[in-house]
Amino acid sequence: MPEKTWEIPPGMRDFLPGDAREKRALEDKWVELFTAWGYQEVLTPTVEYLPSLTVDSGDEIRDRLFQFFDHQGRILALRPEMTIPIARLVATRLTRWSLPLRLYYAANVFRYAEPQAGRQREIFQAGVEVIGAPGPVADAEIVALAVEALRQAGLTDFQISLGQIEVFNGLMEELPLAGEHKARVRQLVAKKDFVGLRELLAATGLPAAQADLLLHLPTLHGGPEVLTQAACLAVNQRAAAGLENLSQVYAALQAFGVEAFVALDLGVLRGFDYYTGVVFEGYTFGVGFPICGGGRYDRLLARMGYDCPATGFAIGLDRVLLALSRLRQPVAAPVADVLVGGVDLAQVIAIARELRAAGLVVETDLLGRDRAGLVAGATARGIKTVRFAAGAAGEMGAE
Repeated sequence: MPEKTWEIPPGMRDFLPGDAREKRALEDKWVELFTAWGYQEVLTPTVEYLPSLTVDSGDEIRDRLFQFFDHQGRILALRPEMTIPIARLVATRLTRWSLPLRLYYAANVFRYAEPQAGRQREIFQAGVEVIGAPGPVADAEIVALAVEALRQAGLTDFQISLGQIEVFNGLMEELPLAGEHKARVRQLVAKKDFVGLRELLAATGLPAAQADLLLHLPTLHGGPEVLTQAACLAVNQRAAAGLENLSQVYAALQAFGVEAFVALDLGVLRGFDYYTGVVFEGYTFGVGFPICGGGRYDRLLARMGYDCPATGFAIGLDRVLLALSRLRQPVAAPVADVLVGGVDLAQVIAIARELRAAGLVVETDLLGRDRAGLVAGATARGIKTVRFAAGAAGEMGAE
């Protein structure tokens, strides 16, 4: 069979023992953290019907779906993110549960993109969703929990960029632009492409005063002084309410004590259409794209028949591991405490069982080696203790 048959698809990856160990250890840390904050785990299918996964997701995500057909001709897709599946789960299965719901997950999602370091087509994520809690305190809890998750992962040099999408939406309501131009403006603002934005606004003939507001918006980045600097963007009630909400969320983050990790950034818009309020992205040294992101999405569940406010975030596990790998030396792989072997299999198993019950990591020999071979094998692998069951006489030795 040709060698290429054994290749894996681009954008997918194998986790070797050391990589898999680090991935599992990080997931376990986050599961413990989320549980301590009162969140409960949920699981959703990897594959769902296409309409279920594209509610308010935006064209950018729809264009990156892995799609296929079932035997009845219905279109299925691999989930590209977890917020919409969890919203579906809540709207169809948990409407009788008391609010607010605090839910968490650790899952893989799939997006078609050009693979590169930290940008795979199979993406491992962990995240949380708060369902049924309106207001700035819920948003602040989400951001504070994201900060704590990154800190527990071992990152210290990171920043959460916090924006409010209603400021941008309010501004766009006042602009005499066609729908396709508004969509392009959003893309350029999100990318902070000032050159492209300036060229587009000039081509549309937008009045200079309005063009200046749009060009000013993505430059507003920093501490609480941004709220004062952004006052000129309060062109209508929608934008003004967005700024007031952002101020309230920032004040709540100060109460959580995480403001040192947070910068206000009105150019943060995110790539999903379902966001309705505060949005944020996390960045760290050595990784040129977000390692986490989230925000408020108060209308998504209503599209599924359950009108309920919600907010949440996701962290890219692969991206955090990439950031950590650039900060520290690889961690040595753990080895067993004891290697047990010998000619009496029943005795070998009994010894191993007793040692494991005492809390030791124990391997049993599967190669039928004699005492010398067992010691040599243990030495080569860094295992410090050998137990040898010699036979019916019950002779056992330790090296």
